[in-house]
Amino acid sequence: MAETAYNFKCLGDIKRDDGTIDHYIIEVTDARDGRAEVLQVKAGQLLSAQSMKTTLLKRRMFYTVKQRKHDEMLLKMFDPQPESN
Repeated sequence: MAETAYNFKCLGDIKRDDGTIDHYIIEVTDARDGRAEVLQVKAGQLLSAQSMKTTLLKRRMFYTVKQRKHDEMLLKMFDPQPESN
């Protein structure tokens, strides 16, 4: 089975009263058909590939990456590198 490709984009966050982040608001786009879902995900769930698999499966999105690949995706999502021309 081929690995599915999703693009993740952080749209913002929801903070607790003490200023720490409670949830991230992310957009997950299926690179094959362009279908996008906007999700509110707790920080701990976002860090775990297994939790994201479960979260996305509930939305009929089959996320099949290993933790290492998931970590790379998180780095891309949270490290705003300017695009080179």
